[in-house]
Order: sequence, then C-alpha cells, then structure tokens
Amino acid sequence: MHPEVVDDQHGTCPICRMQLTAVRLDLVWSCQLHLDVTREQPGACRTCGRQLVKIIKALSFACPAHPKVNEINRGKCPIDKRTLVAKYSLRPHGDHNPKHGGHFIMAPNNWHVEATHPAPSRFRLYVYDEYSRPFIPKGFTSRIVVGETSIPFKPAAGGVFLEARIPQAALPATIVVKARFEDKQPEYRFDFQFYDYSKEPGRA
Repeated sequence: MHPEVVDDQHGTCPICRMQLTAVRLDLVWSCQLHLDVTREQPGACRTCGRQLVKIIKALSFACPAHPKVNEINRGKCPIDKRTLVAKYSLRPHGDHNPKHGGHFIMAPNNWHVEATHPAPSRFRLYVYDEYSRPFIPKGFTSRIVVGETSIPFKPAAGGVFLEARIPQAALPATIVVKARFEDKQPEYRFDFQFYDYSKEPGRA
C-alpha cells in the first residue's frame, strides 16, 4: 500500500503495519518527460529526442497473456508455461533528475518542485508528484519572498508551469520560494541559487 517504504530486511510497514513484500529495483535509462521509456543502455528518447537519464524502476516478470502473473524472478507462467517477460514500473522517488534544467527538490510531503531561471527577471516553478510526474495540486499556491515583499507565481499559458518576475534580478540570483501544496498543509520554504540561466535539456 505504501510503495515509498523500502527496506533491506523482512518486517512490517511503519505506516500501515502490513508485511513487507520483496521488490527488485533496477537502474535503467529513461526519458525525463516520457517516463514509460525504459532502456538498458544510454541513448535518446524516440519521442522527443532528449538524452536518456538514469532512474530507478521496479523490475518484475509478467506473463504476456495473464497480467495477474507478476513474479520477482524469471521463470514460466504457472498457467500456460509461457516465458515471463521483464516489466518495469515507476517507483516513488526513483527519479530526482531536473526536467527543465533547473534545481529539483523533494518537499517534506514527498512531492517535488523544480525552479528554473530561463531569462532575466523570469523564474518558473514546476511541481511533480512522488513519481516525478508533473501536476499542479488543487489549491497549490507559491510565491517568491524578497524582504517584506511577496511575488506570487502565476500559472503560465497551458498550465505546465508557474511563473514569477523579479524586475532587475541579476546573476547570480538567489530566491526564497514558499509553497503550499494543499489547503491543509503548511507552507514550505525552498532556497534556490542560480549562477547562470537555466537551459532546457537539448536533443541528442
């Protein structure tokens, strides 16, 4: 029930007290934007052309004809004796690579934020869940704090990221971001420092 709980010994989950089950983890190459891509060797994403990065995924072996058959080791399907094939699944916190050339931080609630500084005076904020999938939670608010002044992040066109502007901001730039992910959660503080402008990862 809580895939973020991983231990190297048998025992019970500290959250729900259920017995832990074995899981196999593998370091593979995947696309920062297309997380369904899984390769054993470095290369480029066939969808967007970005260079693949290393992330951790769960590895199991499944039957092509019987989805309920999902084993931790290689072998044969107990139903029709077919050879099981490798199946990769996302793991919580298996990917902490920046997606847009910024600084990627895990929040205390296990979600993530990435701040970028793509151009003079402009700052962007991206939000991700525990699987590093982009989303903006309902009720999410964020701001840059400059002394006694707060500059709110506002949704950009398309809703992919939020953006704020600090007039006359110069490099190196240091910003303090305060974000509240949900109404009932506290406001968290994040500190970001930029020595250069952020650049989107290029194509291969």
